[in-house]
Amino acid sequence: MKNLNLLLLVSSGIFLMLRVSAQEWVVPDDNKDKKSSFRFNKETSVKGETVFKQNCQACHGDPTKGTYNKGLVPVPGDPATDKFQKQTDGALFYKITTGRGAMPQFRDILTEEQRWQVISYFRSFNKNYIQPAKELNEISAVNVQNIFISLSFNPVNNQIKALVTDKINKPVRSAGVGLFVKRYFGNLKIGELVTTNEQGIAIFDFPKDIPGDKKGNIIIIADINVGGSDIQKKDTFTIGIPVNNPPLTDARAMWNVMAKAPVWLSLSYFIVVGVIWGFLIYIVFQLVKLKRTKTL
Repeated sequence: MKNLNLLLLVSSGIFLMLRVSAQEWVVPDDNKDKKSSFRFNKETSVKGETVFKQNCQACHGDPTKGTYNKGLVPVPGDPATDKFQKQTDGALFYKITTGRGAMPQFRDILTEEQRWQVISYFRSFNKNYIQPAKELNEISAVNVQNIFISLSFNPVNNQIKALVTDKINKPVRSAGVGLFVKRYFGNLKIGELVTTNEQGIAIFDFPKDIPGDKKGNIIIIADINVGGSDIQKKDTFTIGIPVNNPPLTDARAMWNVMAKAPVWLSLSYFIVVGVIWGFLIYIVFQLVKLKRTKTL
């Protein structure tokens, strides 16, 4: 009976694998035309190569070399082949995001920017590829110094709105905006990269469980990366959970200034310094003593 159950289980697994392999990976029409919020260049391709090697190379192998894992279902394939390159950027982005079979959903592993960087790396193997110009990040044609970001909070739906404009208050559309909450050690990312619409607006759903200070104040940071430069807007909103915790710099801790360092650490420091100076003084004393002995 056990052998029969095992046989049925294996058969079902093989049938499912063959079914997945035979099915065409259909990309919804509204995803096929999705475009990157930034232009592909050598820098984005290099970053994409790093992401690819860390997350994709084990299955897809080295592009152009056909070293992909042929034992997986469906077969991963080589990103440099026509099968990959004939697909739209949006189709590739959809597949990387959603995954299928042995391929995981990278929406939970890679940021939106990293997924587009991988596609930029794929396109570096296609000398005939021309990135679609429609809806590409208009910010690349605007002076970085003339970009402005304003933030507002809607308490009805608990959303943060980022408005991106130029110096004459004209909306900047198709700009990738990242949202963060300032923390003691690094910044907490809120959602994924959001592209501004025709009105230059990017909307973020804000969590209701973010702790703030004792009044509930938190610092929100909106960030746009342009040509390697970061444009940031910081604003304070009273939308967090009030938490009356003393600042981390109030107590003695290893990350604090010398005056508030742990007692054992301060003592260890002075003991080590004392030993070193004592050793140096001893050496000098011995040298002086040796010199006097030779003189006598």
